[in-house]
Amino acid sequence: MASESRRFSSENLIDSDFQDDYVVKCIGAFGVWQAIVCIVAAVIRSVAIWNMLSIIFLTPSTEFKCVKFNDSSVIDVENSTCYDNCAEYTFFEDVLEKTLISEFGLICADSWKVGFTQSMLMFGFLVGVSLFGWISDRFGRRTGLTISCFINVIFMLAVPFAPGYWIFNALRFFIGMASGGTMIIGLVFIIEIVGPQYREAAGSLALMPDGLTQALLSVFAHFATDWRMYLLEYAIASIFIYVFIVLLPESPRWLMAKGNYERTVDVMTKAALRNKLSTEDIQENVAKALHEMMVTDKEIRKATYLDLFRTKERAFKMVSSIIIWIATGACYFGINQYVTFIGSNVFITVIVLGSIQIPTCPLAMMLNKTFGRKVATVGCLSIIGITMTILVFIPPGHVACTVVGVIGFAATCTTLGVLCVYVSELFPTPLRTMAYGLCSAGAKIGAMVAPFIATINPHWIPSLIFAVLPFIASIFCILLPETKGTRLQDTL
Repeated sequence: MASESRRFSSENLIDSDFQDDYVVKCIGAFGVWQAIVCIVAAVIRSVAIWNMLSIIFLTPSTEFKCVKFNDSSVIDVENSTCYDNCAEYTFFEDVLEKTLISEFGLICADSWKVGFTQSMLMFGFLVGVSLFGWISDRFGRRTGLTISCFINVIFMLAVPFAPGYWIFNALRFFIGMASGGTMIIGLVFIIEIVGPQYREAAGSLALMPDGLTQALLSVFAHFATDWRMYLLEYAIASIFIYVFIVLLPESPRWLMAKGNYERTVDVMTKAALRNKLSTEDIQENVAKALHEMMVTDKEIRKATYLDLFRTKERAFKMVSSIIIWIATGACYFGINQYVTFIGSNVFITVIVLGSIQIPTCPLAMMLNKTFGRKVATVGCLSIIGITMTILVFIPPGHVACTVVGVIGFAATCTTLGVLCVYVSELFPTPLRTMAYGLCSAGAKIGAMVAPFIATINPHWIPSLIFAVLPFIASIFCILLPETKGTRLQDTL
């Protein structure tokens, strides 16, 4: 009886939140308008996924052999072995005729540059999610997204023509910065326009194109002769994707948080008409919500990153979220790289890893819907930790390595799907993109160190590190509040 009472109270609270949400009152919880915006935002962020995972074909596992020595001594030459007196190496390319490794000689003493290339891109992501999080919260979701897409296209078209290694990495930094912006703004946009009962579905399903996007990299690489053509192919494809940004309106929640009554009414009226809903009460509902929010000029215009740490409660949420995202980001990129290296065919392996991500999106949605954000996150993190612990005791090259690694990677993808919804609900509208930006920056920090962790010898050390990280993250997650079914907070 007591449990039924608790369930009844919880359902009433959630229903009340649905009814009190002015966005739902004006344009409905989900309709044709929201579907179009969600699809466009999800597709636009796919370009960032290409940039993030392109390293797989830029620096694949490459065999090399010394073919010329500085002296005339005759020795037995072994493949993939470095010699102090070697004057020239040859490379055995199985993926592209020319990769970054073979063109710039990223072996032996320069082998660290392989990991550095990905770290530089992810450092750009780290800067971008913070910078464009601020731009998006200050100047608008659509404005921030447009700027980041424009910058991305310019540098993506330039990088295939980079004359040297360091110029290549400088250009990739700016690509990472712009890509970070498109990723965070797109997801926040989606969360803000749907009703509370659809956040799980919209937030999780928005990640579904990621798997197909990763799989498409195999197609680009298959038809490319070298790394320059490979990058140019998907740079040109991104132009056609970014054209769809013209279909995106400004987020009505952001307009409301800025106190822009006229534009809020205009956007919501168009949305309601597209959803075939009445527009009679929109002006009244917006005016009432704006009055209830009591938005002050200081709150509207002066929200900064410091506000994320202004109170103990908000600071704890922020720090805990960042830690969780660092662990998840490290596991996502680390496990992805490991499984790619041990696969017999890199093209097939990438397609498999991409395909695995597709079912994890609806899985994340179901977990969010059934168990709530906290339980779903802790459960997924625990599975990652368990699989990586098992991997410690499996010898390299065994088929079980691939199976267990794939399970761990799938759990990591599911965790990301849950977290994208969770963190967006933890913080108010004036800070939402900045908060998500810092969390995403945490994931990028994890991604920056992942390539170096994954290559540590002996093999069990990376597995152990990837096992400990999610267990630590789950402890912090347990201490966070549950947000399932709650109304999004629009003021500080």
